[in-house]
Amino acid sequence: MEKLNHLKIIRVPIPTPTLLPHTTTNCYLIGNNQESILVDAGYDKVETKIELERAIRENDFAIPNSIILTHSHPDHAPGVRQLTDWTPVVYCHHLEKQATLTVISPWNEISFLNDNDSIKVAGEDINIIHAPGHTSGQLNLFIPSKRVLLAGDNIVAEGTSWIGPPDGDMTDYIHTLNRLKQLKLTKIGPGHGDWVLNTYEHIDFVLNRRLYRENQIKSLLKEHLQLTSTHLTKIIYEKLPHPSVFEVAKRTTEAHLIKLMKEGSVTQQDSYYSLKD
Repeated sequence: MEKLNHLKIIRVPIPTPTLLPHTTTNCYLIGNNQESILVDAGYDKVETKIELERAIRENDFAIPNSIILTHSHPDHAPGVRQLTDWTPVVYCHHLEKQATLTVISPWNEISFLNDNDSIKVAGEDINIIHAPGHTSGQLNLFIPSKRVLLAGDNIVAEGTSWIGPPDGDMTDYIHTLNRLKQLKLTKIGPGHGDWVLNTYEHIDFVLNRRLYRENQIKSLLKEHLQLTSTHLTKIIYEKLPHPSVFEVAKRTTEAHLIKLMKEGSVTQQDSYYSLKD
């Protein structure tokens, strides 16, 4: 017979002005009526607290004693300001320290989690994964007993995440995705959108999309001899859900170019990129 106090994982989509096609950011409650933690805290808006406390009541959760931030972006971290009366311990990766402190100020108490750390919630292990790519200090959480991965913005339910300067790294991102594929997964909690149930197929979709874009950039540089990142982005992303997405599409193009330059197949002169002879 299942224990009454078994561990639950609840996705709480918070309405946020995030990048289309998504209109919400996911927070996750992990625990039960005796102990719980929150993963990500959304925007600094009163709706964040309203939605989280409604989910806590409806799912019979204890008020979270900890908040783990997957990364410091404004749709994932600043909502901590709305939750200070919980007096939580706020965690991030040390590479996100300054950015996190900036977006959750005046809250200034922060602790750190690192790769391969493990915490217990409701008697069950939660494994911490340092999963850089979208940001350098991105944290993911894996719950072995449920075979559930909470992927932050390394995975989104629709389309793919943007990866790029100043803090994203395409080489790291590809490595992270390949590492996540090694986990025994039944579902993935993305940073945005519904639960991902076709876990390995979805990770492969993201990997293949990135490889496709990389080859597309090489082909375009071969055809045009030299192009700026802006020109490349306009050709590659002919159809975007909204003009506001162009900037992050350009950063993703630049992340691919940086990776290709590291690998020695692309060179840069001024603002123009070309294939290496």
